[in-house]
Amino acid sequence: MPTRREFLCAAGAAAAGGRLRVADTKGEKVAVTRGGTTLLEYRYSAARPKSYIHPLCLPDGTPITLDAPKDHVHHRGLMVAWSEVNGIDFWGEVNPARHGQILHQRFERLRERPQAEIVSLNHWIAEGKLLLRERRTVRVPPPSSEGVWLEWITELTAAAGPVKLAAGQHNYNGLGIRLVPSMDGGGVLNSNGTAAIEKANGESAAWCAYHGGGAGVAFFDHPANPRHPNAFFVMNKAFGYLSAAPTFREPFDLAAGQTIRFHWGVLAFAGEPPEETLHRRFQTWSKESRWAKD
Repeated sequence: MPTRREFLCAAGAAAAGGRLRVADTKGEKVAVTRGGTTLLEYRYSAARPKSYIHPLCLPDGTPITLDAPKDHVHHRGLMVAWSEVNGIDFWGEVNPARHGQILHQRFERLRERPQAEIVSLNHWIAEGKLLLRERRTVRVPPPSSEGVWLEWITELTAAAGPVKLAAGQHNYNGLGIRLVPSMDGGGVLNSNGTAAIEKANGESAAWCAYHGGGAGVAFFDHPANPRHPNAFFVMNKAFGYLSAAPTFREPFDLAAGQTIRFHWGVLAFAGEPPEETLHRRFQTWSKESRWAKD
């Protein structure tokens, strides 16, 4: 029979194994793990055109995202991007267009408790000009039976002059996720009860979930977001893709020095969308989640 000291040591080891860990591989990525299992990696190498999350995983470490697939190399896991920022493409990478880069500058904060938190400062640069400054916050609590949850807050400030955030011919700008092939041909469900891809695509909703191949992901639009409830872009052919798309119908115009804030929730889950759980999570999160800089 173990002694009290042995019992406490074992309990402490178990607790430590369950803690979130945040590990920075300098100049490359920040990994968020729990008990040795990867929940996500935040990639910020200057060699890439964007900073983004890949992989985003289920609680057991199964990845649900793709990074730079051959059919669309600009699809980078879970990412924020726009195809027209003053006419510059910050979404595409190899298409014939004027392209910009979303470049990591520094981390304002990396911490593990009480939840994992990554706060990064990014510059949106094109043709030698700084168009936008971004303060990006990613918060990750320990996973639950519901799945892996994260909050993504992007604060964009027009750096030197007026900035137009627009979709142009591509209305899936904003927060987007490219899903693994096993999820292709999947289904959709949003907060309005819509379960048809054609109707859900472009429909305004508090949340929208895509699922297929035994896994799913839900995006949540915070009530404090401009134009809430916003439209979502969703498709299941030729591949699975979901986007929280605040410029689906019209652009945003920022004056010099003006800041616009977007606050989204993301849940990666196994199985099909648990509708009541998603409704409940949205209600709880929208009332309790922090919005101010902290």
